[in-house]
Parts: sequence; structure tokens; C-alpha cells
Amino acid sequence: MFWTMIKVTALPDQMNFEVAAGETLLEAALRSGVPFAHACGGRAKCSTCRVWVLDGMERCPNRNRDEGLMAERLRLADEVRLACQLKPEGEVRVRRLVLDETDLIITSQLLSSAETRSGESKQVAVFFSDVADFTKLSEQLSPYDVMYLLNRYFAQVGDIIERNGGFIDNFIGDGLMAIFGIDDQRDAPLRAVNAAIQTVATVDRLKPFFASMYGIDFDIRIGLHYGEAVIGTLGFGGNQRLTAVGNVVNLASRIEAANKDAGTRLLISEALHGQISDKVEVGDFVRVRLRGTCERTSLFEVIRLKPECDAELNARQPRETIRHAGRRWVRAFPEDELQPHERRILDFEDYDIVVVRGTDSYCAFNNACPHLHLPFYERRKPAEVKTLNLPHTESTITSDHGLVCRWHQSCFDLFSGEIRNWAQLQQDGTAPGYEHTGDISKNPARLTVYPCRIQDGCLWIGLD
Repeated sequence: MFWTMIKVTALPDQMNFEVAAGETLLEAALRSGVPFAHACGGRAKCSTCRVWVLDGMERCPNRNRDEGLMAERLRLADEVRLACQLKPEGEVRVRRLVLDETDLIITSQLLSSAETRSGESKQVAVFFSDVADFTKLSEQLSPYDVMYLLNRYFAQVGDIIERNGGFIDNFIGDGLMAIFGIDDQRDAPLRAVNAAIQTVATVDRLKPFFASMYGIDFDIRIGLHYGEAVIGTLGFGGNQRLTAVGNVVNLASRIEAANKDAGTRLLISEALHGQISDKVEVGDFVRVRLRGTCERTSLFEVIRLKPECDAELNARQPRETIRHAGRRWVRAFPEDELQPHERRILDFEDYDIVVVRGTDSYCAFNNACPHLHLPFYERRKPAEVKTLNLPHTESTITSDHGLVCRWHQSCFDLFSGEIRNWAQLQQDGTAPGYEHTGDISKNPARLTVYPCRIQDGCLWIGLD
């Protein structure tokens, strides 16, 4: 029997594949090796396989019942379809909206949590952040790109806040509000400042990524205040949320806004500064009249924690090092903690190292494409171990120890670091979608690789 095959182009992969009659977009994509996410297994129970139909909307049938229910629940635009349910009737061009593991986590509809609490008065530190020049930024990008950018930023910052014992109260457009001290933590003021400092540092790491992806200068402003608030659960039906009510919230928001006129990124109130003045380094202070107030108040620009405080609060377990054959070797982890065909990302102060275990060997390399300077794999917590067979976009490891870059599909040798072959470069030497980064074919930089060896049942990595 002759089956008509329908051509589909998937972005940002720039990959073409074919869909057979009666086959879903997801089934065809997975059969063709296109890394579509599908957290629920393709049963329309999540939205992680969703795509934006760029061309050929008229060749897409109406949503079936299952897709319609999910679309109604999430208020999806007509052009956003679930690949697990869509059976195109003609040629289409789509863009995947879930690109990697961070996206998979933040878009999954399978996880939920709820907290309830009656009203009680507490001394808390309130963290309020906003994206600088968000209106201008949102005019430059499509609505979907704006949502992707914000969710990626919020996923990173949310992790920082929770690690520091904070509670994310609310997302208000491009703004984020968090509370420290809900459970009467004595060091809540210091934890709030630490989270703010780490957030600024994280944004600095994200800047090259957003600049390469969208050609924008992404930045944020943060305001912190300390005072009394009523903590309780507000809402009705299934929409309750734990929140803080009181003037401390309003002032934190106004302190954040004061950064714009002051030319700063992180300001804290005098009340909060009084709690942690001996633990932070202050760059400057400003006297301002906050919106809605009559008196001028002092705000302090925090630069960093004092070294001794930073060492105590953010202490890392030092890795054991030895000298061997003229090189410094760092103890990574026990050999049996990583199984064949699994990987782990080790977090160093200035860079991340990816460790991959093969059938009978280990490879270690810098987690940064030497051409676009974007991560091969998303940054993980130190103890996390993830398999290589992820159902979404990742750089891939070939059977002959090659690393295929997720950004421009070039292949590196994992033992020598040499470029095996260029792929998906345009005639002018630029990578599709990254033309503004220039001709990278003239920059044949090697992948930075590190030697590995096993000693006393542990993996050791040679750094220099």
C-alpha cells in the first residue's frame, strides 16, 4: 500500500522529517530522532510536547477532545498545538516550545503543591525583583519568546530562593516576590540578602545566553525590606496561596523601583541593613523619598557578603586534590556513583565540567561550546545524575566518543577535543539562528577536555 508522507520542518533544530497518514507529529518526530519532550508519554496529560505552528495552520485539523481540554485549561492560542495529538494533513513548519530539561520542569503540568496557613504576624524579609526595561524588551520579542525567557529566568532564581530558605510568594508579570522568615528562621535577613546576591550573579551568567539567543541586554533590579507582615493563605476554591500582607511588601516593591533612578541593581532598606550591617559590604547609600511616603529614607547598595560570612553561609565541601605526573588531580566522586552511559556535571567556581561514563572509560570536558559559549548541558546540582537518553534537546554522545553540540551540531572528539566535523553551518560560516555571532568556522577552537583516571575506587580529574 502506498502511503503519502507529509513533510514537517522543526525549529530550532532545522530538521526535516516525514509524517505518515494517521500518525501524530510526536510519533513521527521520535521515530525520526527529533528530540520532542513528552513528560506524560504522549497522552495529552501535560503540555511538554507543545509546538507553535509557524506555517501550515490551515493544514492542521481541529483539536480533538483531549487536546481541546488541555488547550482550554492552559488557554493556549490556536497556533499552539500538542504534538502528541496533532495529525497534520499537509506540509507544516513548527517550533518546539520545550527545548531542554529546565523547560521540561517548568512547563510540566504533572506537579503541584499547596500550602495553607491561618493569618499570623511575623518579622520577615521581603524580596522583590523586576526585569529592567521589560516593556522595551517585550516589544522586541514575540509573546512566546518573552514567556520562555521569563520562565527560564524564574526557574533559575526560584531554585536560589528555595536553597536559601525563602518562599516564592508570587510572580507578577516580570516581577517576583519572595518571603524569608515564614518559619521564624533567625538568619532570614542574611539569607534574603544572600539570595539576592546569588540572583544577580546568576543573571550575569545568563546574559551571554540571552544575548546570543535574542540579541538583548537582560538585567534585573532587586529591592529588599525587613519588617512585620501578616502571613496567611488567601484565595478561594482551588486558587489559595500563601502570601504576606503589610506595608513591608509595599516598601520592598518601591525600593526595587528606586534602583532605576539610583543606577543600581540591588538596594536594601535601613531596617534590613541594621540586621546584617556587620556581614555585608556596601558600595554606597542613597537618600530617597519612596513613592507614597513623605519622609526621605536611606537605602544601601549591597555588593557582596563579607568573606568570613560568605565562607560560613555558602561553605562548599572542599574537593580532595593530589599531585601526580606533574598535574593537579581533583577527586570527583566514587566510581560506583555513575553508571555506564550516565553523566554528571561538577560545579566549579569558574566553570562546570561534564563527566560521561562509557562502557569502559570516562570522559570529562568543559560544559561550554567553544564557539558560541553556550552550555552543552543545563547546569545541575552537584549530586544529580542524569542519563544521556533524555527526550528533549541536549548535546549528544556518539558511540565512538564524539560530542555533538546542541547549538550547531558540530562534533568534537571527547578524548582529544579536536573538531571532527562542522555541521549545519551556513555558507558564510554562521550557525542558523546565530548569525549575529559571526563566522565561527574561522574560529576552529578545540573542546577543552580533561584526563580521567580511577584510583582507590574513585574517579579523579586532571585540571592542570
